[in-house]
Amino acid sequence: MTCIQARAQATLTTTNLVDGLVGLETTPNIDVAVMRSVALERIKREGGQSAINRPPIAEMLYNLPQLTVEIQFNLNSAVINPVSYPTLGRVADALYHPVLSAYRVLVVGHTDSTGRREYNLSLSEKRATAIHEALVTTFRVPPQRILSVGLGEEQLQDREHPQAAVNRRVQIVTVGKIR
Repeated sequence: MTCIQARAQATLTTTNLVDGLVGLETTPNIDVAVMRSVALERIKREGGQSAINRPPIAEMLYNLPQLTVEIQFNLNSAVINPVSYPTLGRVADALYHPVLSAYRVLVVGHTDSTGRREYNLSLSEKRATAIHEALVTTFRVPPQRILSVGLGEEQLQDREHPQAAVNRRVQIVTVGKIR
């Protein structure tokens, strides 16, 4: 599947976003509540285990159409920095595109391994929720089209460098058709 790293935010177009999110052949069995529960249970069970050896919580996400967008937040906060609203607007435009208009997406918030795991899980959840709310309230994307979950540092992109900036990311993943 296609995974677009949307780092060059100024050059990010609706076409780039649609291309990154199109291509879902079958609807996967995604249960956001289970993902949250698994992440929290693992944190409780493992405590301070090194992030380098942790397997992903939701490996199936890697095989779905997705893109990673750079959304900036205030430090240790779920307040979206205003500079990120044009990016969110382009994401909303892509979700309104006829090719994607029948699909649901999952907003997945991630952190690096700096700080306590419980805090990182909570912060990533709040940030994913903030993006969900911005897409729904500011850009009027129907709420039934967007799910959100925070995975904290439990699904690092670069496990060899758990504090690397690349781990602080937001994924937008196509997860199925609207029912």
